[in-house]
Amino acid sequence: MSAGLLFGSLVGTIIVSISGTMAASVAFLIARYFARERILKLVEGNKKFLAIDKAIGENGFRVVTLLRLSPLLPFSLGNYLYGLTSVKFVPYVFGSWLGMLPGSWAYVSAGAFGRAIIQEESNVGLPGGNGQLLTLGLGLLVTALAATYVTRLAKDAIKDIDDE
Repeated sequence: MSAGLLFGSLVGTIIVSISGTMAASVAFLIARYFARERILKLVEGNKKFLAIDKAIGENGFRVVTLLRLSPLLPFSLGNYLYGLTSVKFVPYVFGSWLGMLPGSWAYVSAGAFGRAIIQEESNVGLPGGNGQLLTLGLGLLVTALAATYVTRLAKDAIKDIDDE
């Protein structure tokens, strides 16, 4: 919101998008190179973790993008958790960027709207009404779809491991 207030919607979204993706990438790399080996030793033989790890690794871009679009997993925690999985770095970065972009734009735009109100240059109506309900409904739908998809991937991966 601050970026929208200070820089407007477009520039603010670019700044937030780049900085958010860079922060997510640093957290991912910290988890990948300082904790992954220890975690793998702890969960050695745990079929469920191995199945989830395999599913995320094979479908990294889609899983990361879908979970970034939904509030199922807090971003800061997710950054570290993805680093513990076998998802590759480049799909993680692009999935994170794409999945965080709509939320970043929404928050930055809210800040830009506040800027317009402060400057008394706005002729836009007040937020709410059907538009707000539509946005909430779409957010809930994306969350449900992401949860269903990730659950299906994990079940398929567990089945594959059990079959081996």
